[in-house]
Amino acid sequence: MENDLQTNIKQIGTISKGSKIYIEDYVMTFIKYMEDRFVCEELVFVLLGKLKKEEDEDVLFISGAIEGIDLDDSDGIKIFSDKSHKHIEDVKEKFFAGLDIEGWAYVQPGYGDFLNEAHITYHINTFTEDHHVLYITDPLDKSCAFYRRKPNSMELKPINGYFIYYDKNEPMHEYLLECKKRMSVEQPKENLTENVDSYINKKLRKEVPVKKPDFTLKDPNKLVNLLGGISFALLFVTLIIGGGLLKSNSRIEYLEKQVNSLGENYLLLQEDFSETKAVFASANAKEEGVSAVSEAQAIEEAETEGESENKQAEKKYKTYTVKTGDTLIGISKNFYGTEERVDDIMQANNIASPEGLIKGSVIIIPE
Repeated sequence: MENDLQTNIKQIGTISKGSKIYIEDYVMTFIKYMEDRFVCEELVFVLLGKLKKEEDEDVLFISGAIEGIDLDDSDGIKIFSDKSHKHIEDVKEKFFAGLDIEGWAYVQPGYGDFLNEAHITYHINTFTEDHHVLYITDPLDKSCAFYRRKPNSMELKPINGYFIYYDKNEPMHEYLLECKKRMSVEQPKENLTENVDSYINKKLRKEVPVKKPDFTLKDPNKLVNLLGGISFALLFVTLIIGGGLLKSNSRIEYLEKQVNSLGENYLLLQEDFSETKAVFASANAKEEGVSAVSEAQAIEEAETEGESENKQAEKKYKTYTVKTGDTLIGISKNFYGTEERVDDIMQANNIASPEGLIKGSVIIIPE
């Protein structure tokens, strides 16, 4: 698999030295499938793979993922329960016996790739190696990010970029098929209301007998009276409709006369308006001739002033759009070649904390 990495990969973000991560496409497909299956639910997965050496650099290959079931709640996030750990060990032994646990993934719809203290604490206590990773994704705003422990620290740092590689991942393929089969026999949540209604109809509701109308002719005189009443009603309705039509014709003729009158008045008004328009056009032409020179001068002065202001502004600062994984230290190095300008960037943008960057925001880079 490593021999094909030069051609069979896709780079996401900017790759930093010392933090290379390769994640197999089937793992991403599996997480995406579970996101679509359990819309707007928080999900947790354990990530499996191998840590290898590549030109004296630690490189993490992630080629498996196992869903967490029967999760526990802890400080506002979902974590693996004892039952989850047992399930993970069973699945790992069945499908991924040759892989190691190298981190975990957290799906949090509506929260972006935001990392809170609960994530950090659980990661530090559960995934103890420095190379262990946390992959956070939000399927609603399509954001994701990898995090890893800072060396000799109790903090996590973002990883700016990673690689997706494509391989014939049979263990992941077989595990995905098993998940689909298992979930196909489970009761879908969207059918719960339908099933409850079906249960109520079958178990709780009783059939109500319907009395059918009896059309048997028992008295001929009643039939004659009924037909006579219907005929009178039809005649009455016909008279009403005829009277309405006569009134409608008279009203239509009246409206036609009004429309014709409006048309004649419109032509007269149009002629008067044309004459008035010609008088005002002549007066405006004189005024425009006098003000044209002064207006041109004003425009030229405004443009000159605007150019000078823009040149002055360009000398004072530049702007930069924050991307996923950016840090103030990294931005300072990119623009100044040193980490010592972090305080200047924070002061120029009123940033209170070094962790206060927001993805997609535009910040000022002072000279």
